[in-house]
Formats: sequence, structure tokens, C-alpha cells
Amino acid sequence: MSADDSGQAALTYTYKGKVYPSYLKGGNACSYVAAFAKEFCRGDGLDVGGYLDWTLPGARAVNVTNDDGYDAYNLPEGPYDYIFSSHTLEHVPDYVRALRTWKAALKPGGVLFLYLPHPDMEYWLPQNNPKHLHLFHPADVEKLLLDLGFPTVLRSERDLYWAFSVVGIL
Repeated sequence: MSADDSGQAALTYTYKGKVYPSYLKGGNACSYVAAFAKEFCRGDGLDVGGYLDWTLPGARAVNVTNDDGYDAYNLPEGPYDYIFSSHTLEHVPDYVRALRTWKAALKPGGVLFLYLPHPDMEYWLPQNNPKHLHLFHPADVEKLLLDLGFPTVLRSERDLYWAFSVVGIL
């Protein structure tokens, strides 16, 4: 983070002509949605993609980049009360397969809580960030979860982390 003329850290930065808050460069996106996630994610669950100090009570972290036998398509044996995933689905080659796997690991009444980068953030678009394989819009993810058999789906729009949430409830 660069400093402004007063010597203080800059609160914003510009990328491709658009202004964003500097905290986006710090990672740890899940911390911005933690309060909402804790309302939905109760009991025993998985944090798919989790690897930071963040965790939900009762969650087991499944880091999809570790070579520990588990990944987005092969989860520890369930069933689970919830699966939480923050800024991970855009990295998974076959995201529909992953979502089907995650749904199958949930108990009846289970919750899938997705926190995803919003396409309004230029840097997170796949053409600007080669780590991101997919671009998601909130309404499209809502429809996808409905099509995959989640009878109840809630979604947000872009928040101040330039991300959005979609919650599927079985």
C-alpha cells in the first residue's frame, strides 16, 4: 500500500481506471462476510478453500491446493450441516461438478454458503487474473443452485469487498 502526501497509507488505489479500497490487496476476504456466514453455518461443516487463521466453529478446512487427498471433488466423509467456501469456486476447473459434490455432502436442511468475487472488480476477471478460471454474476449462481436442486437460495449483490454471497439451503 502506498502512502499519500501526509505519509499515511492510501485508502484507495486505481486499477484500469477504476478506484478500489486498498484493503482488497490484503486478502482474507472471508473475514468480511464472517458475521453473515456464522448465522447460516452452524454445527459440523467444511470450509472448502480455507487455509488462513479464519475458521467457523465446527469447521474442518479443506484446502483445495494441498496434496492431502482432499479437494473440491473429494471431500472428507460427511454428511455435514454446512459447507462454506470463500473465493475458491472461481479457481476450480469444473465448478458444476464441485457444487454437485458439495451438495451431496450436506445433510437434509444443510447449507451451502458461497462467497465469490464480483465481476465489478477488474482485477478479479479471468482475463486479468489467470488464477481465476471463471466469472460469476450473483443471479447466475442463484439460478445454478436452484437448478442443482437447492429449494431455497438467497443471494446478495456486491458488497464493499467487491464480492457477493449466495446461500443454498436443502
